[in-house]
Amino acid sequence: MDQLKECLARLPGIGPKTSERLAYHLLQVEEGQAFALADAIRAARRSTRVCSICFNLDESDPCAICSDESRDRSLVLVVEDPREVASFDAADFRGLFHVLQGRVSSLDGIGADDLTIAPLVARVVGGQIQEVCVATNPDLEGEATARMIGERLAGLDVCVTRLARGM
Repeated sequence: MDQLKECLARLPGIGPKTSERLAYHLLQVEEGQAFALADAIRAARRSTRVCSICFNLDESDPCAICSDESRDRSLVLVVEDPREVASFDAADFRGLFHVLQGRVSSLDGIGADDLTIAPLVARVVGGQIQEVCVATNPDLEGEATARMIGERLAGLDVCVTRLARGM
């Protein structure tokens, strides 16, 4: 029981009380339901890959978005996390994506070289991308990340924009 609670507490947003509630729930539900969750986690881990082009998570490489010929290949939206791809895609964004796999954070020891900025620059240099729209969070780390992306893309034949915010 302690090991189950510890594992659940490592999940984002799950504290000790919630992990305890989840652990008891998993032990009280029908065995098949609990094992179905374990099997779903195992299957997702085995079948999910990181796209070699945009670094999104998908079952194929390249991912379904990068493989979709109907998308606007001149526009790339840069996001911090694969979850944001799903949000923008649901909002009917029709360009391509680039997932940074995080953001610059000096407190956590994450620098520009720890992100996928270099592959983004390579995509711009080697492709037909005309605009890179940076959609990092508008907080201190997100702004620092956006600034570093702008610096790395400076001098290349590409328009670098930022999502609007505020009113």
